[in-house]
Amino acid sequence: MERKKVRTKPEKNSNQKRIHKNFTGVQNTARMTVDIEINSAKDIDLLKDRHPDDIDRLNLFIYTSISLKFIQKLKNLKGLLISGSVKDLSPISHCKSLKELSISCKGAVNSLDFLPELSLESLKLEGFTSKNRNLVIPDLPSLKNIEIAAVSAINDLTFLADFSAIERISLFDLNVQKLFGFSTLKLLKELRLVNMFHLKDLSELATINSIDRIYIHEFYVNKKIRNDKKAALLKIMPDLKQVGNIELNINNEKFSKEALLQELSK
Repeated sequence: MERKKVRTKPEKNSNQKRIHKNFTGVQNTARMTVDIEINSAKDIDLLKDRHPDDIDRLNLFIYTSISLKFIQKLKNLKGLLISGSVKDLSPISHCKSLKELSISCKGAVNSLDFLPELSLESLKLEGFTSKNRNLVIPDLPSLKNIEIAAVSAINDLTFLADFSAIERISLFDLNVQKLFGFSTLKLLKELRLVNMFHLKDLSELATINSIDRIYIHEFYVNKKIRNDKKAALLKIMPDLKQVGNIELNINNEKFSKEALLQELSK
């Protein structure tokens, strides 16, 4: 594997915080991963050093207001990470080869309507706000993996029941009070629920057809447990025979499926 790294020299009078302009390319035959830290629109010019068709994966770390229209030229882009604040994400819809998308924004994302234009297999959404009080992810028939973390505008998870190809669902620190019916998700292999403090019960887990692993992790700091996940699991354990493995971790106190069944039988 050939590694190439080009780092631009800072201007004589530039602030030290702007020294971090960089362009990193890792090339293996036709594949190339590019990382760009964007402190000004000029940083995007670093892409001119590489042919657009050679870029397979692009990681953008954005610290200023920019347009994403430039990514429309990356016809072979399969992986895209956007970290920072971007007002308009719609240019992503032109990346027809995209398979993996990660959006970790500091600002607001008010619509995800551009997503159905893509054939995504993996989607990660993290940390952004929205003017939409109940943000919904459109149906993505090819999606196999989804991770949603600390997105306050997602209050209802019923849209996940439409993702018929989904194999792995990871939910972190959301405001939702209930799960959804899993019966339509025939291919689901793993479910991760981390710091889902607002879930009132776990009864919907009984609708899962078959699954390899359910992982539930909660860590409380100086607060009472609002909804006891261990008690919630014990209530439905007789209906979880189709679950291969259960891992429950509450403040580093761990319980396996076998331990929960043993406690239930006491």
